[in-house]
Amino acid sequence: MFRRKKYTTQSIVEAIRAGGDEASRAVDHLYDQYRDNFIRFVHLRNGDKEDALDVFQDTVIVLVNNIERGIFKGESNIKTYLFSIGKKLWYKKFNKKVREGEAIKEMTAEYEVPTTDPWLGTLNDERGHFVKSVVGRLKENHQKILMLWMQGHDMKEIASRMGLKNAQVARNYKSRAMKELNMMLQENEPLRTYLFK
Repeated sequence: MFRRKKYTTQSIVEAIRAGGDEASRAVDHLYDQYRDNFIRFVHLRNGDKEDALDVFQDTVIVLVNNIERGIFKGESNIKTYLFSIGKKLWYKKFNKKVREGEAIKEMTAEYEVPTTDPWLGTLNDERGHFVKSVVGRLKENHQKILMLWMQGHDMKEIASRMGLKNAQVARNYKSRAMKELNMMLQENEPLRTYLFK
């Protein structure tokens, strides 16, 4: 009968230093052992599963690099060390999302946007046209949810207005909308710089 290897902090460090298949199995063990706990950690701190998986992958990469470079030698528990890296990376990502979200809110705060149809509003100055053109390139539902959010509606109210099941579903939609917006802005550095300066 096949028995799975029992890993300790020291055996993981040694396997990663050895490289090859041993390192791959040790990394697989880290994913199997700690990924779900990390997803729960991020979920409790306003992140979704996709955010958590992205950050966890980066966390494991940092851990492996630190082991290979001799920064982490296994003096402390590997779970504690892994989660200390993951927490820092998550808070950095979360703070960036908050800053970008606040910047979007600030950009639109001075413009009068009708509740019934945000795109019927007249945005006369240059910055207003930028806001309209950027958000206007998103999927229709993403446009709608971001405009309602920027107008100050809470997630429960947004869910009701959009015919969504509950506030959590609205949060998921908003998260996907922000991801779509961020991807668009990452592909256009001059626009990103202009909007978030």
